[in-house]
Amino acid sequence: MLSHFTDQVERQIDHRAKAMIVTRSRLHAVRYKLALDQQLKARGLPFKALVAFSGAVEDGGANYTEAGMNGFSDKQTAKAFRQKQYRFLVVAEKFQTGFDEPLLHTMYVDKKLSGVNAVQTLSRLNRTFPGKTETLVLDFANETDEIQEAFQPYYEATLLSAATDPNLVYDRERELYDFHLFTKEEVQAFAAIWFGATEKDKRQHAKFYAVLLPVKARFDGLLADQQERIRAALADYVRLFVFISQLLTFADADLEKLYHFARFLRRLVRADKDELPREVLNAVDMESYRVQQTSKGKIELAKGIGELEPLSFTGPMRLTAGEEEPLSKIIRELNERFGTDFTEEDRVVVRGLYESLATDEALVEAVRVNPPENARLSFEQKAKDRMQGLVDTNFKLYKRITDDEAFSKVLLDMLFEMFRARARRDDPP
Repeated sequence: MLSHFTDQVERQIDHRAKAMIVTRSRLHAVRYKLALDQQLKARGLPFKALVAFSGAVEDGGANYTEAGMNGFSDKQTAKAFRQKQYRFLVVAEKFQTGFDEPLLHTMYVDKKLSGVNAVQTLSRLNRTFPGKTETLVLDFANETDEIQEAFQPYYEATLLSAATDPNLVYDRERELYDFHLFTKEEVQAFAAIWFGATEKDKRQHAKFYAVLLPVKARFDGLLADQQERIRAALADYVRLFVFISQLLTFADADLEKLYHFARFLRRLVRADKDELPREVLNAVDMESYRVQQTSKGKIELAKGIGELEPLSFTGPMRLTAGEEEPLSKIIRELNERFGTDFTEEDRVVVRGLYESLATDEALVEAVRVNPPENARLSFEQKAKDRMQGLVDTNFKLYKRITDDEAFSKVLLDMLFEMFRARARRDDPP
């Protein structure tokens, strides 16, 4: 675990990534903490570990408690874990559910997980953070089919492979170049800009998209079936590289250069939503993709392509004339609070964003039936996905949302309250 963390994880999220070790008992948690402390010291690593478990554990004649091993009250464990030096959290039941730490990047699992407990535990990694583009679970105790069975009730499809050959990355690389859509020289040119950019520059996506415009022009001239094959190949390469690079260190720098090139290109060549089914892999970064449980119990999903039957309401929400003024109020309040100069034209863009959310029947139902804190998580995930589309329609607003976390939070808060109020007004009798 330590070797993997130092080789593959430590540098993630601007060298702030943290890991959780899920153990099978309180005794195991104690022994893991002792072993971690010993190994960290022996290797001269500047990291520290915390432990979380309830009660007291006796082992080898010694009595251990969470407070005693950490050196402070157990009520301070979660807060202390936010400090930079603490990179590992060893847990036994505690913090496996309801724990929100966005810097949590990797989970090492040494415990049997099943059902909703598996979903809740692994979902601790789902919290987003600027610069967090991926997560990873290294599981030492469970089988592939067991985890798939746990997640399946909550998802239309669970993509999970028992084993992956690292050489497949080279196969996908060769497949991409065989389309003759772009050259290695263009990939090198893009990489030179990407690796020479600051973190702030990397959030200004328009600069990188501009480099890809000649490739996009060639793509637009292809037949629809060839475009579809290229989209699929780009998605396969990005997903495969992200997964394998978290386990192995590639000596071939060209693979990573192609990864960043493909990651941006696939956003630029998204499928036309009016002609094709909505494809998640084309709409969002899978390396940033997160899943979360919004309710307990099995969700029955309609299979195939078609319209979903309403669950318990007459239809999707529609923006009424009376809600135009609140949208104007949102723009006005943002301008007053953050000194921006957004106009009525920007209100129209926000209106489009709101309407796209309001016509999502599954989201409306989730917000209607769940407690506010759970409903907010569902709403925020969907809203952030749709906000990615602003890069093409209103880059000024998109840039402010992605660059200013406080601005993004206020906007989401106001939209959510408006959305939730409307959803609850439309409750069936």
